[in-house]
Amino acid sequence: MRRSWLVALLFAVSLVPAHAASVRIFAVGNAQRLDDALTYQSFRDKMAALMDAAHPQRASLVQAGVDDVASHLRAVDPLAPEHALVVFPESVGLIAAFIGSRGAGARLQASAPLAIASLFEPYGAQVAHYQAKYPGQPPVRYLVLALTDTLHRAFTETFRELAVAHGVHIAACADLAPARRIDAAADPALVDLLRDPDEPERTYAYEATSARPVNSTYVFAPDGAILVPDGHGGTLRAPAETGGVIRGSTDKAYLTPIEQPPPGEPLGLALGAGPVRDLEVLDTPVGRLAIVISKDAWMPDVNARFAAKGANLILQPEAFSSWAYDTAEWSPDVFKEGGFANLQRNPGWAANVNASLTGNLLDITFDGQSAILGRRTKTLPGPLGAENAWIGQNPDTGFRAIAPWIVPDPGLGDPSLTLAQRRAQLAAQGAHLLPGSGIPCPGPRVPGACENGYREAVVWHDVTLPDGDGTGAVDATRETPPHFSASVRVTSAGGPARRAPRVATRGKRVFVVWHEASAGELPNVFLAVGKHGGARFGAPIRVSGNARGSVHETFPAIAVRGKRVAVVWQEFADGRSDDRGRIMLRWLDARGRAKGAAVRVDDDDTAGKWLPAIAFAGTTPVVTWIDERDPGPEGEAFEHVYVARAVANDRFAPAVRVDQGAPVPLSTHQDNKWAPTIAAAGRQVWIAWVDFRSNNWDVYLARSDDAGATFGANVRLDDFPAYERIHDTPSVVADGQGRVVVGWTDVRAREADPNLFAAVSTDAGATFAANVQIDDSRVDFDPNRDTPTSQWLPSLALAKGTVFAAWQDDRLGNADVFFARSTDGGTTWGASERVDDTGTGPSHQSRPSLALAGRGKQRRCLVAWEDDRDGTTGVYLARRACGR
Repeated sequence: MRRSWLVALLFAVSLVPAHAASVRIFAVGNAQRLDDALTYQSFRDKMAALMDAAHPQRASLVQAGVDDVASHLRAVDPLAPEHALVVFPESVGLIAAFIGSRGAGARLQASAPLAIASLFEPYGAQVAHYQAKYPGQPPVRYLVLALTDTLHRAFTETFRELAVAHGVHIAACADLAPARRIDAAADPALVDLLRDPDEPERTYAYEATSARPVNSTYVFAPDGAILVPDGHGGTLRAPAETGGVIRGSTDKAYLTPIEQPPPGEPLGLALGAGPVRDLEVLDTPVGRLAIVISKDAWMPDVNARFAAKGANLILQPEAFSSWAYDTAEWSPDVFKEGGFANLQRNPGWAANVNASLTGNLLDITFDGQSAILGRRTKTLPGPLGAENAWIGQNPDTGFRAIAPWIVPDPGLGDPSLTLAQRRAQLAAQGAHLLPGSGIPCPGPRVPGACENGYREAVVWHDVTLPDGDGTGAVDATRETPPHFSASVRVTSAGGPARRAPRVATRGKRVFVVWHEASAGELPNVFLAVGKHGGARFGAPIRVSGNARGSVHETFPAIAVRGKRVAVVWQEFADGRSDDRGRIMLRWLDARGRAKGAAVRVDDDDTAGKWLPAIAFAGTTPVVTWIDERDPGPEGEAFEHVYVARAVANDRFAPAVRVDQGAPVPLSTHQDNKWAPTIAAAGRQVWIAWVDFRSNNWDVYLARSDDAGATFGANVRLDDFPAYERIHDTPSVVADGQGRVVVGWTDVRAREADPNLFAAVSTDAGATFAANVQIDDSRVDFDPNRDTPTSQWLPSLALAKGTVFAAWQDDRLGNADVFFARSTDGGTTWGASERVDDTGTGPSHQSRPSLALAGRGKQRRCLVAWEDDRDGTTGVYLARRACGR
């Protein structure tokens, strides 16, 4: 009995993450109504009443039964954590555009386009002011600029005051321009021009300081300052430390049509797109915040950058639509493929906070169930409940708190219903919410299946955020995988977090590279050499020659040719700022000893560089990467694919751009590419990447027949014809006999789960056969009972017509590494099998890299990956005979 108690105690202690701190997090999903924006005071009262149930007007402003924030703070609840974060939805400040006498006409309109048009006349003087100040802008943009004073007066002042009043951090989102407060004593004429005529006594006004209004999230500290990143990993306090400019913490990068329509469309806010490179992690007392405003939560480059910059808490403010009134696609499934899936993919992320706006704004609908999401676990979610699934979905373990919808999921009352039947019933109720449905609600603040009867909510949860290098508990669970060896530790237990491993082989030597950094240091690239086919590894070797922690080095890649080992990596030219970078290469011998100084690969000092990959074309190393040297039409730093080939051991030819083709109008300001991969055979080189030129993330490939000097036309590889495609992390292999295989992470058909797909060419990449699925996660899948799972980050290898794949997979609950092979060159794939040996343990295995060693029956498949079984992220490797 005593022994059982002791074992239980030790197990409980092992589950406490090192250096952990708890934060109480709230997601506020308000149901917006035009009545909430009659005046500045009514706007403030609405938000204040959501924050505090003791607000004197709460009963008339907030739906009955909605929780609040104030009663769960430490001032009232002594068990509450010291720090709290409150997240409001995307565009929570949008309704403030209709405040006051100038918005009265707009409030009477029947549609959003008419309402927007009706604001031009009452804001005519302010429109003229900004036309003179910022000539050449789209017409609607001048209206958004003209609203600067109104929006900052309502939005910024309201949330600043609430943060101070409650002593919490508040994240809130609005569509507005950065601004400066102008006092009448300094410029009375300008204040008189810009200030709301309803407030003639006000002695100040707000003037836009940029021609580009943006969809931005503002993080207000408890003292009222706005926390903004400084671009070097630090935090500034606006406006005191930003030259008096009041600006947001994060600007949305990927805009929807209504925010940035294509040329010729009348409707739209004409917002500016925030450059992806300016998306920074915000280091605060409530977490290392990554803010993914709506669409950004789905975008591969956005999520990858935030993961690379060490985020641990993801804020996802949302103004989603069509939550449950259309079964042609199920919006909760679409929603789950974004922030939920990316939270599971990135083990360093502890939680996602989704605050969803609800309510009809004239003829525009907003809906969703606000939620706080955590990491999935290897436990059963139990039967369907109100707390373990969004409506019309099967239960999952990744939910921590969910707001209710207007009606419960019918599956709660009748478990015999099919998924299609549940969704049909929900959609019938959801259709009653729509403008013009004609189904009256019992009262103005009563939710239900009636016109504009959306539900609002406040949900909360205490989230534990590991500090420093820790990611979780030590996981001692072991279970022998079907064919792979026991996992071999490449890096020592404990110490700094090691990330992004890549593996290569030569004979019985195994080379693994990664980057690592102790807390507070800049990361460096390391190499470990394994003997006896990777059975054990020597001490890590720092690759670059830079003094430890003096230069920011990340994302190494490795290639081996004969006795020469080439390691490439990206590094920043200025501390932690990714605005200027370099791609570097260093030669080593088979024992890991450096052969000369590091060599510069790229040829541009003005732009960021990301994600290098390397292959040998004969004896010539060819390196590809993402390069930000090409500006967009408004100065955006686009991400494009570049390549350079060595012309000597210490010199590379000028870089060549690989991607080609004009973007569609919706991607004019977002013509980005990501995740390049490279293969070579003889003098032929193939580079694949994902590409947003079509307003979808498609997989493209280009071939060079002259060892990387020039590249031919881009070929799209994924074959799903409809919107929306969100593909990522391709891996390409080729055998020199005409076979080229590309595998990638694939989200198509608006499904909730990423899978792995591949395309096969037998004519050196000129044409490709239809896509095939690599993983077997859908075998025996019952959509009425089973919960979809996710597969990511494939790594391919090819030998003698057999293709091998390793990837990250959460079919067992959380992230593990899986493997499969295709004996017919990639056309059909065998059963998926487990690679790592952590069994049912709670640790996460992620970002695998696959290489082959030996020949014929002696050929072995080796997989290296990130692994947090030791309480911090290390690198492990496992081996198996390839032929079994």
